[in-house]
Amino acid sequence: MKPGRVLTYVNPPVNMHLVRIARDQWDVLGVLDGKGCCQVLDFLRQLPPNYAAAQRWMLQFLFLHLPVAGPPKHNTALCKSLGGGIFELRRQPKGQKLRTLFFYDDLCRIVLTNAFLKAETTPRTEIALARSSKKRYFEAKFRHRLQILKET
Repeated sequence: MKPGRVLTYVNPPVNMHLVRIARDQWDVLGVLDGKGCCQVLDFLRQLPPNYAAAQRWMLQFLFLHLPVAGPPKHNTALCKSLGGGIFELRRQPKGQKLRTLFFYDDLCRIVLTNAFLKAETTPRTEIALARSSKKRYFEAKFRHRLQILKET
Protein backbone atom coordinates (compact mmCIF):
# COMPACT_ATOMS: atom_id res chain seq x y z
CA MET A 1 0.00 0.00 0.00
CA LYS A 2 1.32 3.43 -0.91
CA PRO A 3 1.82 5.89 1.94
CA GLY A 4 -0.86 8.56 2.24
CA ARG A 5 -3.56 6.43 0.62
CA VAL A 6 -6.60 5.67 2.77
CA LEU A 7 -8.63 2.54 2.22
CA THR A 8 -12.32 2.94 2.82
CA TYR A 9 -14.60 -0.04 3.44
CA VAL A 10 -17.86 0.28 1.59
CA ASN A 11 -20.78 -2.00 2.35
CA PRO A 12 -21.77 -4.03 -0.67
CA PRO A 13 -25.13 -3.04 -2.13
CA VAL A 14 -28.20 -4.97 -1.05
CA ASN A 15 -29.55 -7.12 -3.87
CA MET A 16 -32.81 -8.16 -2.25
CA HIS A 17 -35.08 -6.56 0.30
CA LEU A 18 -37.54 -8.57 2.35
CA VAL A 19 -40.13 -7.62 4.93
CA ARG A 20 -40.68 -9.63 8.09
CA ILE A 21 -44.37 -10.50 8.19
CA ALA A 22 -44.24 -12.53 11.40
CA ARG A 23 -41.80 -14.46 13.53
CA ASP A 24 -42.13 -17.25 16.06
CA GLN A 25 -40.94 -20.82 15.49
CA TRP A 26 -40.90 -19.90 11.80
CA ASP A 27 -39.67 -16.65 10.26
CA VAL A 28 -42.18 -15.52 7.61
CA LEU A 29 -40.79 -13.05 5.08
CA GLY A 30 -42.22 -11.33 2.01
CA VAL A 31 -40.24 -10.28 -1.06
CA LEU A 32 -40.21 -6.51 -1.69
CA ASP A 33 -40.23 -5.07 -5.20
CA GLY A 34 -38.08 -2.17 -6.41
CA LYS A 35 -40.52 0.33 -4.87
CA GLY A 36 -40.34 -1.33 -1.44
CA CYS A 37 -43.80 -2.90 -1.70
CA CYS A 38 -44.66 -6.46 -0.73
CA GLN A 39 -46.77 -7.87 -3.56
CA VAL A 40 -48.33 -10.52 -1.31
CA LEU A 41 -49.53 -8.11 1.39
CA ASP A 42 -50.57 -5.41 -1.09
CA PHE A 43 -52.54 -7.91 -3.18
CA LEU A 44 -54.30 -9.43 -0.19
CA ARG A 45 -55.21 -6.03 1.28
CA GLN A 46 -56.64 -4.80 -2.04
CA LEU A 47 -58.95 -7.72 -2.76
CA PRO A 48 -62.54 -6.77 -3.64
CA PRO A 49 -65.23 -7.09 -0.95
CA ASN A 50 -66.55 -10.40 -2.31
CA TYR A 51 -63.23 -11.97 -1.23
CA ALA A 52 -63.42 -10.65 2.35
CA ALA A 53 -63.64 -14.12 3.95
CA ALA A 54 -60.75 -15.50 1.88
CA GLN A 55 -58.71 -12.36 2.53
CA ARG A 56 -59.30 -12.54 6.28
CA TRP A 57 -58.44 -16.25 6.35
CA MET A 58 -55.19 -15.84 4.36
CA LEU A 59 -53.97 -12.83 6.38
CA GLN A 60 -54.70 -14.60 9.68
CA PHE A 61 -52.95 -17.70 8.36
CA LEU A 62 -49.85 -15.72 7.30
CA PHE A 63 -49.64 -13.61 10.48
CA LEU A 64 -50.81 -16.08 13.14
CA HIS A 65 -50.71 -19.74 12.08
CA LEU A 66 -47.70 -19.89 9.74
CA PRO A 67 -45.15 -18.41 12.19
CA VAL A 68 -46.20 -20.81 14.95
CA ALA A 69 -46.85 -24.08 13.14
CA GLY A 70 -45.19 -23.60 9.75
CA PRO A 71 -46.77 -24.60 6.47
CA PRO A 72 -49.29 -27.46 6.52
CA LYS A 73 -47.11 -29.74 4.36
CA HIS A 74 -49.25 -32.81 4.85
CA ASN A 75 -52.57 -31.09 4.22
CA THR A 76 -52.93 -30.92 0.43
CA ALA A 77 -56.13 -28.92 0.77
CA LEU A 78 -54.06 -26.05 2.21
CA CYS A 79 -50.55 -26.55 0.82
CA LYS A 80 -49.34 -28.03 -2.45
CA SER A 81 -45.89 -28.44 -4.04
CA LEU A 82 -45.57 -26.93 -7.52
CA GLY A 83 -42.09 -28.38 -8.09
CA GLY A 84 -38.67 -26.76 -7.98
CA GLY A 85 -39.03 -25.96 -4.29
CA ILE A 86 -42.06 -23.71 -4.85
CA PHE A 87 -45.23 -24.31 -2.83
CA GLU A 88 -48.66 -22.73 -2.78
CA LEU A 89 -50.87 -21.91 0.18
CA ARG A 90 -54.44 -22.46 -0.89
CA ARG A 91 -57.76 -20.96 0.08
CA GLN A 92 -60.61 -22.42 -1.93
CA PRO A 93 -63.85 -20.48 -1.83
CA LYS A 94 -66.38 -20.85 -4.63
CA GLY A 95 -65.26 -19.25 -7.89
CA GLN A 96 -61.68 -18.09 -8.29
CA LYS A 97 -59.24 -19.40 -5.72
CA LEU A 98 -56.80 -17.38 -3.62
CA ARG A 99 -53.17 -18.56 -3.72
CA THR A 100 -49.90 -17.44 -2.13
CA LEU A 101 -46.64 -18.91 -3.42
CA PHE A 102 -43.60 -19.46 -1.19
CA PHE A 103 -40.36 -21.36 -0.74
CA TYR A 104 -38.27 -22.50 2.22
CA ASP A 105 -34.87 -21.39 3.36
CA ASP A 106 -32.91 -22.91 6.22
CA LEU A 107 -34.96 -24.99 8.59
CA CYS A 108 -37.52 -22.45 9.75
CA ARG A 109 -37.74 -19.62 7.19
CA ILE A 110 -40.59 -19.18 4.73
CA VAL A 111 -40.30 -16.61 1.93
CA LEU A 112 -43.58 -15.49 0.35
CA THR A 113 -43.13 -14.46 -3.28
CA ASN A 114 -46.51 -13.60 -4.79
CA ALA A 115 -50.27 -13.92 -4.34
CA PHE A 116 -52.99 -14.15 -6.97
CA LEU A 117 -56.45 -15.44 -7.84
CA LYS A 118 -56.72 -18.42 -10.15
CA ALA A 119 -59.49 -20.23 -11.95
CA GLU A 120 -58.38 -23.76 -12.86
CA THR A 121 -54.60 -24.13 -13.04
CA THR A 122 -51.85 -22.05 -11.52
CA PRO A 123 -50.67 -19.58 -14.20
CA ARG A 124 -47.15 -20.33 -15.46
CA THR A 125 -46.26 -16.65 -15.14
CA GLU A 126 -46.93 -16.77 -11.39
CA ILE A 127 -44.77 -19.90 -10.97
CA ALA A 128 -42.01 -18.30 -13.08
CA LEU A 129 -42.14 -15.19 -10.89
CA ALA A 130 -41.81 -17.31 -7.74
CA ARG A 131 -38.87 -19.25 -9.20
CA SER A 132 -37.18 -16.03 -10.26
CA SER A 133 -37.61 -14.59 -6.75
CA LYS A 134 -36.22 -17.80 -5.23
CA LYS A 135 -33.17 -17.67 -7.50
CA ARG A 136 -32.52 -13.98 -6.71
CA TYR A 137 -32.99 -14.66 -3.00
CA PHE A 138 -30.39 -17.43 -2.85
CA GLU A 139 -27.94 -15.48 -5.02
CA ALA A 140 -28.29 -12.47 -2.72
CA LYS A 141 -28.00 -14.67 0.36
CA PHE A 142 -24.82 -16.28 -0.96
CA ARG A 143 -23.31 -12.81 -1.47
CA HIS A 144 -24.58 -11.60 1.95
CA ARG A 145 -26.78 -9.04 0.23
CA LEU A 146 -30.14 -9.68 1.84
CA GLN A 147 -31.83 -7.03 3.92
CA ILE A 148 -34.80 -7.87 6.14
CA LEU A 149 -37.03 -5.00 7.18
CA LYS A 150 -39.73 -4.95 9.82
CA GLU A 151 -43.28 -4.47 8.59
CA THR A 152 -44.70 -1.02 9.20
